[in-house]
This record gives sequence, C-alpha cells and structure tokens, in this order.
Amino acid sequence: MLIATDIGNSFITIGYFTAKGLLVQRLPTHPLKHFEEYQLLLHAFIKENNIEKSDGASIISSVVSSHTGTLVAAIEGLPGGKAGSAVVVDHRIAGIKFRIAHPEELGADRIANAVAAHALTGKPAAVIDFGTATTTTVIDENGDYLGGSIMPGIGLMNEALGMRTSKLSTVELAQPYTALGRDTAGCILSGLLIGTAGAVERIVAEIEIETKTSHEVILTGGNCWLVEALMRRPHMVRPELTLEGLKILYGKTRP
Repeated sequence: MLIATDIGNSFITIGYFTAKGLLVQRLPTHPLKHFEEYQLLLHAFIKENNIEKSDGASIISSVVSSHTGTLVAAIEGLPGGKAGSAVVVDHRIAGIKFRIAHPEELGADRIANAVAAHALTGKPAAVIDFGTATTTTVIDENGDYLGGSIMPGIGLMNEALGMRTSKLSTVELAQPYTALGRDTAGCILSGLLIGTAGAVERIVAEIEIETKTSHEVILTGGNCWLVEALMRRPHMVRPELTLEGLKILYGKTRP
C-alpha cells in the first residue's frame, strides 16, 4: 500500500493505493489538529476499509507548510509502521526540467500534476486544477514544466462576493442552467462558473499562441465537476490527478 497525501489550502486529500485500487479520504485543512488526532482519523479509515494489515509507504505534497511536519508525524507513526518513512515532494525529486526562474517556489501539487500529465498523455499538456485557486500547469512533449497561471478559485470568489459586497451573499454551487441569470443567485453562478470556464479556455488559447503548440487539456481538483460540462474544447477529467502524480513520483524516488 502507498499512502499519498496532498495537503491543500482547503482540504487534505489522502489516497490509499492498494492492490484493489485507490481509496480516498478527505479532511478539512483548517484548523490544524494534533498529529495524534490525524493518526486516529487515518487509522479508523484504514480499519473501516479493511486495509489495516497492508504494509506500505508514503509520499506527501503540501502547499501549507505549517501542516507538513504534523502530517508526516501522523502518517509515519501509524500503528504497525503502515506507511514507513514519508517522501516530501519538492522540485528536486521530480525528475523533470523546470523552464521557470524559481522552481523552488512552485507548489508541490503542481509538480505532481505535471508528472501525471506527462505519464497520461506523452504530449504537450495543460492541467487545469480547480481548487482553492484555479491553476494552469503547462508541460511540453518531454514533460518539462513551462509555467502556467493562477487565478482565484470558484469557492474563493463565491466567498469574496459574500464578504465584500453589501447586497450579495454566497450561493450554493451548482451548474448554472443558463448564462443569462434571472435572479441574483443565477447571475452569480453564471459569473463564477461560465466565467471561470471561459477564463481558463482563453488562458490556454493564449498559451498555445505563445508556444505555437496545441495542448491536451486535463481537468482536476475538487471543483472540476462544476466546470467540465461548460468547457467547449476537448478535455479529459481526472479528479485525482495529483494523487496519481504522487504515486509516480514515489516510484521515481523509491523504485
């Protein structure tokens, strides 16, 4: 068993790669818990899914540095040594080239996405990750990391409208029935979701003009299900792409 953990700004996603397939556990990122509390939650999930007898290993990507050490301690301390010594992802273990100025500043989740996209397509690709932020990660045909974009995520924009405007409130996220909103909630959903779909398609189109290359588009992240039907260009959907990339990265570091 491999335990692959992605510590994001909103959720901690834990993937258990077993002989029977991938099982996923999600925990809220905030507030930070004591490592023993995480151990209890992980151990309960492992027991509930009958994988407590599996020996294994672990790998962690994190964009929340205050949480990394705590999750490392929790996972490495699972009863019976289930996870072994954890590999913590950064640009130095990726096995790809970074065509950017400061790869050390790159989020570990985007490194995992880049690696997974290359393994999945073997072509130039753009991964659009709909999480707390909506990020675009671009690779070339060799899997080299070229760059990308970052914009506020759907949930973040929804919260900002509720907090920073006097007459608007947050809405329950669902796919809009029409671009032409007929009430306040419909207008917000149109702006958030159709606006985001249009924004990322424009970004990819501009990148393709700059690079003179067409790209395979892969959607991932917790909110990708809200946008996938609104995208006009061909794409594939891989909700757990980051976990797939972590599995590949573990294989590179501990074959």
